[in-house]
Amino acid sequence: MRPRAPESIVYVGTREPIALGAILDARAELSPDAVFLRFGAEQRTFAQTVQRAQLAADALASLGVGRGDKVALMLPNSLEFIDLWFASAMLGAILVPVNTALKGDGLRYIVEHSQSRVAVVDEPLQEVYEAALGSAGPQLRFGRGAAREGWPAIAELLAGAHPRAAQASVRPGDLASVLYTSGTTGLPKGVMNCHAAYHAAGREFAERYVRVRAEDVLYTTLPLFHVNAQMLSTVGALVSGVPLILSPRFSASRFFDEIREHGATVFNYIGAMLTMLHNQTPRDDDGENPVRLTVGGAAPAELWERFETRFGLQILEIYGLTETATFCLGSPPDDVRVGKLGLPVSWAEVQVQREDGTVADAGEPGEIVVRSKRPQILFEGYYRNEQATRTAMEQGWFHSGDRGRRDADGYFVFLDRLKDTIRRRGENISSYEVERIVNTHPDVVESAAVGVASELGEEEVMIVVVVHERRTLDPHALVAFCEERMAAFMVPRYVRIREQLPKTATQRVQKFTLREEGTAGAWDRMAETAR
Repeated sequence: MRPRAPESIVYVGTREPIALGAILDARAELSPDAVFLRFGAEQRTFAQTVQRAQLAADALASLGVGRGDKVALMLPNSLEFIDLWFASAMLGAILVPVNTALKGDGLRYIVEHSQSRVAVVDEPLQEVYEAALGSAGPQLRFGRGAAREGWPAIAELLAGAHPRAAQASVRPGDLASVLYTSGTTGLPKGVMNCHAAYHAAGREFAERYVRVRAEDVLYTTLPLFHVNAQMLSTVGALVSGVPLILSPRFSASRFFDEIREHGATVFNYIGAMLTMLHNQTPRDDDGENPVRLTVGGAAPAELWERFETRFGLQILEIYGLTETATFCLGSPPDDVRVGKLGLPVSWAEVQVQREDGTVADAGEPGEIVVRSKRPQILFEGYYRNEQATRTAMEQGWFHSGDRGRRDADGYFVFLDRLKDTIRRRGENISSYEVERIVNTHPDVVESAAVGVASELGEEEVMIVVVVHERRTLDPHALVAFCEERMAAFMVPRYVRIREQLPKTATQRVQKFTLREEGTAGAWDRMAETAR
């Protein structure tokens, strides 16, 4: 039976999706004076958010920006990002969020490939942008911060007097954003998401999984250039009418103090956030915080219950990609099963398929594939990349590139990225499983397992580890630790110690970088044995 929301929560929209501008307008009509957003010392109501978005729309329209134009934002979490995002939505323009960690060819590729008409870049990133693009890219470019040569201040443009821009007639099936994937396996692909995906994801998140209460306060440290912070946190707050605390960045040492300061009750996690929080020195007040729920992906099964007990909250696992409206699987809040991803969301069909496209049996590994029951919620394809779209979509099914299984209870389990599966001596090795075991070593903060070239063909296993401060790690001891806990064919041959793992801004390890570094300088178990 579908859970009922508390009577005090009035959700925007019905099962039929509506566009982002309409979501914002409807919420401002329902609760104009309620607080929507807190960022640092600043606070905005829903009505003020509409007003600021309209002023930004007026400014963009004065530049000639309109329906179908791309607006590239290379900005950290900020109020300007919110203003320009919703202004674009009002005009029928298309948001192109740019990862603030990008530089060089990767940055140039996204800005040029997206065909953006306007670029707004944070002041500390302008030199990086200029080095990558030179005079190429949008001729209309603005800076967040003080004006400088070639970079008029976006604040001055937004504060100017401009003719009132009429809101475009935007349909739910119109394109809302082109969001480039993290590029962990090559050139990024521009994921095209419609307005309908934003409404469906935000509503599903808030109503069916968070089950928003009147007293809830949402909190995110995840970047706004990522779908999680956009679709789940921001739109989730809009459709439910509760406040959102937008933090500038993730800090493990300050995280729960900021949570307490704002009275946040729900936060989203991704990547290694839970591990990093758990690795903080225990405090007597760890459990004295207002959080009741954290929602996200890749919670370590061996840490799950200890984390919940220590911080006095519930972990709710979801799974998805940028292409699947952030998430297509979720754990029912009343029946969360540790280490599992949950069941399909209301709009999605999810299967595990064999290589020949047939459905795998219960418990049998295969590729996780997704199909939408409703139009325009699954992504519309990759921008200007028909080949990649055809490769990803087959008979209406989106192929995630993730290896998983569906157990007899109907719950899905993530096993590995297909491309992160290491092939050694005829055996398929899950890099996730190698990492899971290595991460239990008391001296290891986090790790990444990758396949590297072998002189015998196929691959060898290399483990790259980050060691706790003020501790050392003997590769011999780590291998012995692994030999006791994993099959012999899984035990790493190479061990490399790094101060930190290369990551995207959303905390995904860039394994292609580790593969490119190869084994030069790494400790080699076979060489040690030979000596």
